[in-house]
Amino acid sequence: MDRFTNRVLKFIRENELVENGDNVIVGFSGGADSVALLMVLYQLKRLLGIELLAVHVNHGLRGEEALRDEEFCKALCRKYDIPFEAFHADVRGYMKDHGLTEEEAGRILRYRAFDTIGKKLVEGRSIKAVAHHADDQAETILFNMLRGSGLKGLGGMQPKRDDIIRPLLCIGKNDITEWLGKKGIEYVTDSTNLENDHTRNRIRNIIMPELKASVNEKAAEHIAAAGQKIYEADEFIRSEATDFIRRLNEQEEQSENGVKRVRLGQTKLKEKPQIFRIYVIIEALRLLDIPLKDWGDRHFQDIDKLLFMGKGAHADLPGMAAADNGYRETYITYRGM
Repeated sequence: MDRFTNRVLKFIRENELVENGDNVIVGFSGGADSVALLMVLYQLKRLLGIELLAVHVNHGLRGEEALRDEEFCKALCRKYDIPFEAFHADVRGYMKDHGLTEEEAGRILRYRAFDTIGKKLVEGRSIKAVAHHADDQAETILFNMLRGSGLKGLGGMQPKRDDIIRPLLCIGKNDITEWLGKKGIEYVTDSTNLENDHTRNRIRNIIMPELKASVNEKAAEHIAAAGQKIYEADEFIRSEATDFIRRLNEQEEQSENGVKRVRLGQTKLKEKPQIFRIYVIIEALRLLDIPLKDWGDRHFQDIDKLLFMGKGAHADLPGMAAADNGYRETYITYRGM
């Protein structure tokens, strides 16, 4: 077993990405990353006890080039006797109908195709494998940082989330292309990846190469490693905040008119650092099943300020929520939807 394959195998086992008998639905675009993913899983198929199914989604955006990619994927799967399914999606129509970006619409329709396939598989568990690698991780963390993300966004992508796995997060882009070259495995190139119309592409094609050339050739690996530490910190603080708020509200209060209420433990919470207080507030909102779609940092800050104000202080919040101070206590109430 070569070093590349062994690294992926070790990563899969350390993160418990698959189980014996799993049906692994591989997102297969035909690009270098997805080809490497499919081929390395093909080599590990018997060892891991998994079955593979390659799924290609034609987004209907690149005309003849997209048809070329689809035919390439079909031919490669035929060569290695890997089951293959192709889906055609109207990304432009979907993005217009739902007010989404092209990237968002494409992602939704891709996973919808994976789900459709998964429902057809009646034996064994089905999981989805996507080809994000260490350079993608670094780009994601930089992108989220520039958008002003909190710790969760700075933690980047995880090896496993729900039924989605990322076996190549331990591998850099250069390692992928080098391995494919040594194996003599061909792949296709999506011409839109070379354009710099989108922020993601500018980070990939301009910023990351400059960081590697001018700062540190291992910049992507170091950013990804920092993201993992941030993720672990975020998970720890979140767990502590969840324990804090649940201990305070073991007997969840609910008034006769159906208004849910949690208390924040004002006296004890004021002694904590602000970052912890904000986490507790967010977990309190989750405890109340409050949708956070319309919430922003200023709303969490409004509740935090209330902790230091006197009895009778009040804050109106998104949806049907509010925060009020009683005697040495702050309550969040929610009327539901």
